[in-house]
Amino acid sequence: MAPLLRIAKKHGIKFVLLFALIGAFVYLYGVNPKYQGYAADQPIPFSHKIHAGELNIDCQFCHTSVDKSAMASVPDTATCMKCHAYVASDSPDIQYLRKTYEKGIPMRWNKVHDLPDHARFSHKVHIARGFDCTQCHGNVAEMDKVEVTTEFNMGWCVNCHRENNPDPKPPGGNHAVGITDCSTCHY
Repeated sequence: MAPLLRIAKKHGIKFVLLFALIGAFVYLYGVNPKYQGYAADQPIPFSHKIHAGELNIDCQFCHTSVDKSAMASVPDTATCMKCHAYVASDSPDIQYLRKTYEKGIPMRWNKVHDLPDHARFSHKVHIARGFDCTQCHGNVAEMDKVEVTTEFNMGWCVNCHRENNPDPKPPGGNHAVGITDCSTCHY
């Protein structure tokens, strides 16, 4: 027993770090993405299949800031009421929407797509590069309830950056700038 205690005292921290490193590797590469398939319940049922699919309403009609800021913005009740003051007004959900609008109570939509706080992402940059919403969010126009369809992990993002990098070696020998640099996405 004494030799084991001596080894544990001398090398214990090394064993703990080794097992932590192995555990982290297994977790990062062996576990399915945490949120893939996640679909949040909303305060009232909202069908993108009807709005974006059947009615062919453009994403930017509701998500107005997607091309102007990092956030895509969630529509306020006034945006909903542009149509629902006249359309489907007999629906109990629309009546609830109308009541909250009249009282000035904002609709509290539940976030579906959520990146970690240490990751920086800008919708504006991606929209300006010509990316379509479906490339990351899936075919939302066919979803009654929006769900996370892609992995949204670092490997997925880096692979997309590599595939869509028009010039992996910038002219002039300046290799310090690139869309696969850590500082592109991390604070």
